[in-house]
Amino acid sequence: MARSVLFERWPVAVGVAIGILVLLVVAWLVSPLLSIGLAVALLVAAAAVAFRYGPTQHAGPPAGSEIDRLHGVELALAAAADTEAAARELSKLSMLVLEAPAAVVVIDGVGDAIHMEAGDTERHPVDTPGSRRRVLAADGKPRGSIAVAARTSRPYDDRDDQILEALSDQMSYVLHRLALVDDLRVHRAELAGVLESSSDGIFSVGPDLTIRTWNLAMERISNIPAAVAVGQHCCDTFRPLDEDGEPLYDETCPGRKGAPVEVTVKLPVADGDKDSDTETLLRLDCAYSPMAHDGYVVVVRDITARPRIEDDKADILAAVSYELRTPLVPIRGFLDTLTERGDELDDAQRKHAYDVMLRETHRLERLVKQLRRASSLEEAVFQVMPERLDWRQAVLDQVESIQREQPNREFSVTIADDLPAVMADDHLTAQVLANLLSNAVRFSPERSPVEVTVEYARERVFTTITDEGEGIEGDDREWIFDKYTTAGGPAMSGQRGGGLGLYIVRRAVEAMGGMVWVDDGPEGGSAFTFTLPGIAPKVKRTVFRTR
Repeated sequence: MARSVLFERWPVAVGVAIGILVLLVVAWLVSPLLSIGLAVALLVAAAAVAFRYGPTQHAGPPAGSEIDRLHGVELALAAAADTEAAARELSKLSMLVLEAPAAVVVIDGVGDAIHMEAGDTERHPVDTPGSRRRVLAADGKPRGSIAVAARTSRPYDDRDDQILEALSDQMSYVLHRLALVDDLRVHRAELAGVLESSSDGIFSVGPDLTIRTWNLAMERISNIPAAVAVGQHCCDTFRPLDEDGEPLYDETCPGRKGAPVEVTVKLPVADGDKDSDTETLLRLDCAYSPMAHDGYVVVVRDITARPRIEDDKADILAAVSYELRTPLVPIRGFLDTLTERGDELDDAQRKHAYDVMLRETHRLERLVKQLRRASSLEEAVFQVMPERLDWRQAVLDQVESIQREQPNREFSVTIADDLPAVMADDHLTAQVLANLLSNAVRFSPERSPVEVTVEYARERVFTTITDEGEGIEGDDREWIFDKYTTAGGPAMSGQRGGGLGLYIVRRAVEAMGGMVWVDDGPEGGSAFTFTLPGIAPKVKRTVFRTR
């Protein structure tokens, strides 16, 4: 600064120099020693002035050592792994570069909140006059600040402010990078959570064909832990087969086609028991999708149970059709009667027809309610609501209903006199009688009689329905009541039916606390007998014959 002033006022400087020269010459003439002492004094004064007003270490362009230090600061901050490390480095380096007695770095909004102090902040607080402060930002939002305490030796100048600004800019860049890393970490955690919670198996394969990820569902499907699968060659771990049993791995792996592929495969899976050598063959739907930088992702869905689900749907439809048939048959019969020859019926007959249709309508309403509330086939079809039933009337009603459909068939009904009431479900017992009577008609010669016998013994009511059909072999009787089976083997199309009638009979009777079985009839046919809990014993019998 003094040098620039002298350059601007050079005439004054020339005059001062001439005056000093004249003074030295006069002093020499007076005394050489005096001249030498005066010269030394002038040199000392000039040195003091040069030291006082000469350039400082921050004036002009930065020195090489200063540039090296700033570069070291950048490297140290860039290497910070988290906000705490970055704040620690910034506080120490700002003290070193600026020769500050203390520094405080505050970070809030990126990672955990940080308050980092360096130096003696008690003796040199950062909020006194002469201190310096800069805002730290990331993505245009304030994320904290850096403050350095005032120096006691000399105040901060423009160069110091520029250095502090450069430090804050570098720290802002570091915070931006750490914010991106933090967001990436959160997104990866969310993605990992989604993958792990997925019910579908998902695994990824890198360009080197090694497995990169293997989620929990994939562990469950394959019985292979992620710790074992990850890092292994994909074709050594996931070895599916096509429908014909041919391999879909190695050269035939769909993931190597470089395009989306969906395929249904079979996968042999080892039993979970380490001591077992057995394998289970699973059916899987696999969707192969290529990734941007080679490799691929596979989404695996286990469809092994799909055929069973389809069978359950068929069970429900078949059972419901059986259930609906029981009340609909008498309703339709009486409606036909009322429509075709209603004028021929007297009041009592009409009332009987209306009573039967009303009763069967109530059964339909109950069935609909059961289906709406039920969560399974068993619950829907075999829900028991026991009540006191007049078993004599229940049997006669069902015989009358079937005879209306088969007017040329003879039905013989024998019921013990004073038969006790039974504790059973009105809807299920009607279904049992309807199924057994229908089978007796279907599987016996046309116009052959069907006998119904009702007896009471050992607190049980025994009901037997006998036909004169082909009968059932002894070997078939063990599984004739199973689902989808008939005499002679699994149910087929045609007269043998769908194989659900006797299954429903057995399940309904057992649900009401009874038993059902089949014997040979006296005339070579079949005699189906089932029991229900009775209430009071009676002895006499009455025979009814209808045609």
